[in-house]
Amino acid sequence: MTVKRYGIIGLLTILSTAAWAQRIFVLPYLQPGNASNLKKEQKVIIWQTDSVPGNFTVTFHLKGESKVSNAKVTFVELKLKETTRLYRAMLADLKFDTVYQYIVKLNGQEIENTSFKTRSTKPFTRFAVLGDFGAGTRQQSAIAYRMAEQNPQFIITTGDNAYENGLESDYRKNIFPFYLPVPNPPENATPMMNSIPFYMVLGNHDVRIDSLDQAPGAFAYFYYSDLPLNGPLVQNPPVIRGSSKRVKAFNKNTKPRFPRISNFSFDYGNAHFTCLDANDYSNPLDARLVDWINRDIGNSMAEWKIVVFHQPGFNSSKAHYDFQLMRLLSPVFEKLGVNLVLTGHVHNYQRSVPLTFEPAKNSTGDRYMISPEGRVNGTFKLDTLYDGETRTKPKGIIYIVTGAGGGGLYDQILSHKPELWRHDVPGNWVPFTKKLISDRHSFTLIETNKKILTLKQIDLTGKVIDQITITK
Repeated sequence: MTVKRYGIIGLLTILSTAAWAQRIFVLPYLQPGNASNLKKEQKVIIWQTDSVPGNFTVTFHLKGESKVSNAKVTFVELKLKETTRLYRAMLADLKFDTVYQYIVKLNGQEIENTSFKTRSTKPFTRFAVLGDFGAGTRQQSAIAYRMAEQNPQFIITTGDNAYENGLESDYRKNIFPFYLPVPNPPENATPMMNSIPFYMVLGNHDVRIDSLDQAPGAFAYFYYSDLPLNGPLVQNPPVIRGSSKRVKAFNKNTKPRFPRISNFSFDYGNAHFTCLDANDYSNPLDARLVDWINRDIGNSMAEWKIVVFHQPGFNSSKAHYDFQLMRLLSPVFEKLGVNLVLTGHVHNYQRSVPLTFEPAKNSTGDRYMISPEGRVNGTFKLDTLYDGETRTKPKGIIYIVTGAGGGGLYDQILSHKPELWRHDVPGNWVPFTKKLISDRHSFTLIETNKKILTLKQIDLTGKVIDQITITK
């Protein structure tokens, strides 16, 4: 992808809508759709308008060829603070490793004409990861620009996508203006969502308000995302509260995505990604979830196995230290050969040494011990010889916190000061953190190339502030 600012063409496209009766609130953007394995490929185009009916058409074709396919366009009517129409167009039966052009027209006039590349089956990936980013800040804009510079094939988020509460209005204010070609964009904001799929993972701010009566636009993640539907129906999904009328409308307008896309997985190139909902209503040891994780990762033949969720189990910051429930899944991940775990929640960057962890059990050995605060003690094994440069084959899983994508930074005083990272309880904390950089915003760039994985942490000036290599 070539980095580009918002030009006059995009501005004129938006302004031309003034000639129509219809207002476009969210311009067309790309989503992965229900495509998890590398047996089928599709994409979904989503956009949002006011309540005025519009005659939309979506066509797509192989770039450079004349044969055109027509996408089926559907919409739902969202009656929230205002009534809007949320459109979806399915681009089905796509070829892998192929560039497609798609065109969205309203009453015969183009409102989007751009291209994207489908997922690859080759043993290579290049993707960006960021978390805690949708805060509407200048740092978010700078990170957007730096991500686009790196030409990622796709982007994964580690949650807290739209501050403060994951509302429809939060997405429209703090997400889309930064990644779509809007008029008068924030400085350095860069259009990416119309041509690069974002795989978003749920964070606590995405489900912070659970009452549709209190906030009709709550849980907008399930309106604006279109992700693989291969996750389990867990025992404790997100709870939607409100009047029966509002809840019924929400379920209708988010079907089949709610609550299915809370947990999902997908393949890209030679990597398999398992994305989990780690919010406090979730139970990491839910038998349905654990069974699905075992099958999902265990059946994968990918060279690289990566897990993504929001709340980290291993964190040496002061902020959010006590919430460690996801440590309970460490033995499962280790058994399944997971290489890397990507998290957010803590607004800084942290990289662990390769580690294994066995959670402590009660005296009878039939139950894990969890403190009232959510701490999980246990036994650590640390690979302190791995340095990511001369020693590149880790013994254990490397855990990453990448939560410095745009929100206010946490614990800036801790940056590069290992003597300040210590926590008090033996069996709960050991020196498992190798890097902690909390004085600047940053994102993660990962590249897999056959049996080599390279991870770089890049700050908002474009500087690489950490880098490691993992080999097999």
